[in-house]
Amino acid sequence: MTEMQIEKSEIHLWQLEQADFELSALQSECLAWLTETELERFQRYQFDRHRKQLLLGRVLLRVALSNYDRSVAPASWNFTHNDYGKPSICDEQNRASLYFNLSHSAEKVVLAVSHFKDIGVDVECARKPRRIAAIAQRYFSDKEAAQLLKLPEDQQQLRFYDLWTLKEAYIKACGMGLAIPLQHFSYGFAGNDGLTVEFDARRNDVEEAWQFWQLWAGSDFKLAVAAKAGEEGVAHTLSQWRLAGLDRVIAQDVQVIRSK
Repeated sequence: MTEMQIEKSEIHLWQLEQADFELSALQSECLAWLTETELERFQRYQFDRHRKQLLLGRVLLRVALSNYDRSVAPASWNFTHNDYGKPSICDEQNRASLYFNLSHSAEKVVLAVSHFKDIGVDVECARKPRRIAAIAQRYFSDKEAAQLLKLPEDQQQLRFYDLWTLKEAYIKACGMGLAIPLQHFSYGFAGNDGLTVEFDARRNDVEEAWQFWQLWAGSDFKLAVAAKAGEEGVAHTLSQWRLAGLDRVIAQDVQVIRSK
C-alpha cells in the first residue's frame, strides 16, 4: 500500500469504534506496542472496557502514523511530551513533519493529524448526565453560562457538550490542557452553522488565528476540532477515515455541523 499524503492545508481525522475490535486479538497482536508506562497503566485497569479503550487509542495512533511513513512500523514510533503532557513524535522520526491529537470517549476513539502543531480534538459521549449548572458556573465564562442556562432544560445537556468539546479542543491544541482557565475564552453559536470565539485579554490570543469545527459523530456524541493556522494563515480543510481493522482503512465523508 502506498503512503498517504497530507497537504499543509489539510487536517486528517481518523476514527474507530471499539465494536470493530476484539480485546483478545488486540492483546495478542498489539500489546507489545505499548511503552512500559502505558503497559503499567493497562495492567492497573480492572475492567476490560478500560483496557480496550487505552489499547485502541495507541493502536489508532500508531497505525495511522505508519500510513504516512511506511518506513516506521506501528510498534516502532517513539514519542516525547511537553511540560503539560501533550505528546508528539520524536524529532528524529518525524520525517513527514506530522503533529497529532487523540481523544476517546465510550466506544469511540478519534485522532487528528496535521502539519501544524497547534491541533486539538475532543470527542465526548453526550448521553452521560452532568451537573450542568454547577459545572457551567464554575468552568465556563459568564456569557457562556448565562446563555446555556437560558435554554430550555431539555436542550441544555447537548449545548453543554457543544461547549465542553470546543473548549477541550482548544486547550489541547495549545498544548497546555487545563493550565488554561476555561473562563478566559468564550464560544458563541451564530445562526444554524456558525461559531464565534472571543478571547479574554488575559488569554492573549487572536480570534482570527484559529479555526474551529463541530462535526457529526453519531447521535450520542459531540466532536470538536481546533486548529491554529500559524503565521502563514493557512485555511485548513478536513478529510476523514475509519480504521475498521489493523489493515482496513475506509474513507468517510466529513459532516460539518458548525464552523468558524
